[in-house]
Amino acid sequence: MKKKRILFVFAHPDDETFTSGVTICHYANQPDVSIHLLCATRGEAGKPGNPPICTQEELPFVREKELMQAAAILGIDSVEFMGYVDKQLSHVPAEELAAKIQDAIKQHQPQIVITFVPHGISGHPDHQAISAATRLAVERFGPDTPVQKLYYVTHATEKTFGDMAPPYTDPLSSITTLISAPQYVKQVAQALAAHRTQHLSVQRVFPGVLQGDTTYVRDTNYFIRVHLDDQPATADREKESDLFAGVLA
Repeated sequence: MKKKRILFVFAHPDDETFTSGVTICHYANQPDVSIHLLCATRGEAGKPGNPPICTQEELPFVREKELMQAAAILGIDSVEFMGYVDKQLSHVPAEELAAKIQDAIKQHQPQIVITFVPHGISGHPDHQAISAATRLAVERFGPDTPVQKLYYVTHATEKTFGDMAPPYTDPLSSITTLISAPQYVKQVAQALAAHRTQHLSVQRVFPGVLQGDTTYVRDTNYFIRVHLDDQPATADREKESDLFAGVLA
């Protein structure tokens, strides 16, 4: 087991690349860091592309393979699916989701856990549900928890988002942590292209990326550190540039 460990908890295949691409690459390229991904669904309620890459019935299996390909490109060490139905996470008891997330925490012993900001960036109910369940899992883990920091990944209001504005953003003043790694933009673009069935969404959010234009592939990811003592998350005057800042090995 490597000295430093990060667990990302998301709802669908492609969430990892859309939200945290350069961050994953940045830490995956550090020899003492391992990256693990817990994905709640296989994204079977999504579109199979236009023209379709596969049938709707084949979509969950294809998207699983796409995620594994993207994970390999980004440098993720392990991917686990929770096995829930796409677009149904909000109907699953939060305690049930949290218990499965705690199982992953026990297995991987991450010091850092990352999930969606509560509004989910896009407002997707699955994003919101997995965010709430992840916080619940971390807060209720107990005194032997390995988790030292929980982060919400978000999008800063002042920044562009391709040719669309996400429904929900957070002011730059609320951001506690910025991970900037422009050297990995091309790698992230390759991971985006691996999600072939989602080419419509990829092209909408990252115009031109499937044609080799990385202009809209974000070279900086934005995070809000969660205060786990029920205090509101507030930005320090000095923003972090390392998720492991202050973490005890």
